Amino acid sequence: MENNNFLELRALKVSQPLGNFFVISINAAKLLDICFSEPLKYIDGSGNVQGSQRPQDQKRLKEIASYIESVEMAFPNSIILSANYNENGQIVYDKDDRWRIESDKDGFKLIIPTKQKLAAIIDGQHRLNSFRYVTNNSKLEKIDLLCSVYFDLPNSYQAFLFATINSNQKKVDRSLALEQFGYNVDDENEKSWTPEKFAVFLSRKLNTDKTNSAFYRHIKVAPMNVDSLFNGEKNKDWVVSTATIVDGITSLISANPKRDRILMQQKSFLNGRNRSMLVNIKDNSPLRKQFLNIEDQIIYDIIVSYFKSINEILWVNSNTNSYIKKTVGIQALFDVLKSILKSESNNISKIDFNFYIEKLKNLDFGDKFFQSSGIGRGRIRNTINIKLGLISIEKIKGKDQDFYQKILQNINSDYSPERWLCEEDSENAIINTLENIVWNYENRTITLIQNNNYDDLITIRDYNSLLNKLEEIGEIEFFATAPSDDDVRSLIKEKFDLESIIQLSLIPYTDNLTKLGWL
Repeated sequence: MENNNFLELRALKVSQPLGNFFVISINAAKLLDICFSEPLKYIDGSGNVQGSQRPQDQKRLKEIASYIESVEMAFPNSIILSANYNENGQIVYDKDDRWRIESDKDGFKLIIPTKQKLAAIIDGQHRLNSFRYVTNNSKLEKIDLLCSVYFDLPNSYQAFLFATINSNQKKVDRSLALEQFGYNVDDENEKSWTPEKFAVFLSRKLNTDKTNSAFYRHIKVAPMNVDSLFNGEKNKDWVVSTATIVDGITSLISANPKRDRILMQQKSFLNGRNRSMLVNIKDNSPLRKQFLNIEDQIIYDIIVSYFKSINEILWVNSNTNSYIKKTVGIQALFDVLKSILKSESNNISKIDFNFYIEKLKNLDFGDKFFQSSGIGRGRIRNTINIKLGLISIEKIKGKDQDFYQKILQNINSDYSPERWLCEEDSENAIINTLENIVWNYENRTITLIQNNNYDDLITIRDYNSLLNKLEEIGEIEFFATAPSDDDVRSLIKEKFDLESIIQLSLIPYTDNLTKLGWL
């Protein structure tokens, strides 16, 4: 039913832990008139953000519009809306303007004022806005869309819902999803922050702390209006993604951030969610104790102090070809920080990082031996750890020792990439698998997370089984990209030392394997 000012639709109530919502069927043309999408953007210089959506992709909108005009068009999944918000992100309180639910003998009906747009799109903006690009306008009048409607849902939870729905989908930038997961840190008590939210908070602080942080204006953020963070200043130097920094920080406080998040979200932040919920989880991350004890300033000061030394000794004097300021370099530097913290576990808050980093100042991180890949990250990490005495060069596979020796002696390695892409893909697959291991020390097992899919888990119960699984993963990836010519493929496979690759990749995890009792 519809009059000039209101639209009345039948609705189905759905009750879930986050809150109730109502499901409706609504004509596409009418839906376009009453809702809007709000890109996530920074609104001030303190890192405060508003909105929940990624910017619209016009090319994608046109592609979906072509699909809408096809005879097989179907959108069975719902568009999610948050009602009673205006386009300035403010809740609307005037009863005459608000969307509302009424009940009668047949159930529920949704009453929608049509004078203005008062519903923010949480998920489905491309599906809906693609109708604006449909050439046959009569299509809009004939197609109904399924919608799930929340009422008065705070901006922070709009972003949280979007991030939860989309964070595992490749089309959503991971940095954007992480920004949204941490959007409502100011709305929550810090005791209720999950490792990911804590890491997002610290990444924003690192990016805006002009006085102390070496990362000031160097962390790439996904939201629009990012310039408002820095009063219009433009960063002409290097940048690193939010995801890289968040991963680095979480690696210091959690061996499995998703496990911790799921466990903590058994309670609402308004009803008892607390980091103490994680105290019975065995986790040997070097700053885990500080995280659980809400010693956030100590964690921040350690990161700031470490990267201040990195900046003053390595970054300031590095050239544009150096990998030490690229993603693989910063990932490796967080790996090294973990190693230093573990070696100084009884002296964590008093570490003299200059003592360590001074030893690295003559190393050439622009050498071709390093690469922008998982292999490069491992080589940078190994080079630094050997130089600092945290691992022995004897643990490096034989054919690479000469390259490491030259770099450590400040001699050009003369390295020329001779390996086929299939060999590098195989090594990267092994490295990525190890980085995603869940270490179950209490029952002496590990869990492998395959293809970053937490629904595809394998439990490994002994060291030999781990070696066999890594060999299987390496071979599958090798043959997936190896040349189709059988003779060439056999020749490459004969020269490819998969066993050494596995042993080298396992070096950073020696402590973990020892703690399991496998070594």
